[in-house]
Amino acid sequence: MPLLQGLRDALRLPNPRVDSSRRRSLLAADHLASPPPNGGSTALIVVDAQRCWYSNAANGRARTAFPALPQRLKALLEGARQEGIPVVHLRASYESSPHVSTMRRLNPSLNINPIVPDDPESWARELEGEDVIYKSTFDGFFATPLESRLEELGVTRVLICGLVTSACVLGTALGAFYRGLDVLLVEDCCADRSIERHEATVGMYSDYCFQSILARDFLGASHEDLPPAAGACGSASKQEPEVLKTVSRALSCGASVA
Repeated sequence: MPLLQGLRDALRLPNPRVDSSRRRSLLAADHLASPPPNGGSTALIVVDAQRCWYSNAANGRARTAFPALPQRLKALLEGARQEGIPVVHLRASYESSPHVSTMRRLNPSLNINPIVPDDPESWARELEGEDVIYKSTFDGFFATPLESRLEELGVTRVLICGLVTSACVLGTALGAFYRGLDVLLVEDCCADRSIERHEATVGMYSDYCFQSILARDFLGASHEDLPPAAGACGSASKQEPEVLKTVSRALSCGASVA
């Protein structure tokens, strides 16, 4: 885990307010305990929990890197429902989107399977009465009724989780940030095609455009027994990616990351 933490710390902007992981955890708890801004309410947004991105993904990278996502996201959903927090499910509906052909050309190994919007994971399926909103880009707010629906619900704070951290989760989190919402990313209820990509995304944008929290910050001590979010207890693979080697060398030399 040290190299992954080094990657995140190197990418994170210096911020005395969050100078340690323990401090960040305390701030997350304080944040959740405080009322949402402007007398509003909170909603949970589940991004693209579809079988084409996880269970049926041809490369299986997200499943391998984040095998505990089903248990953790299911627990988060149950906790939100018990608290009466509205849940909004975003679904990727991309087959007619112009960006897909470019994405497939740039990386033919991705998105081999059809992108099926109405094939959610069983552990993240909507309940009767919960909103399902279809999106055509990485940003769940772009050309969708998401913003108007949140306004109808009086929502000023959103918890965001789902797939994929560095793509649609980030795009939707930034969309919420641009609209002035208080954004909390439940980072251990998200998954990407590698632990490193996930960590880099959280490191780049946490405490900048959103605050990252853990499921236990929201669910409480009763869920401490949830399995580790990432494979191999969150540790990097034995074959260190070049980006981690570079960060490790920079940190060992005392390089500035400001």
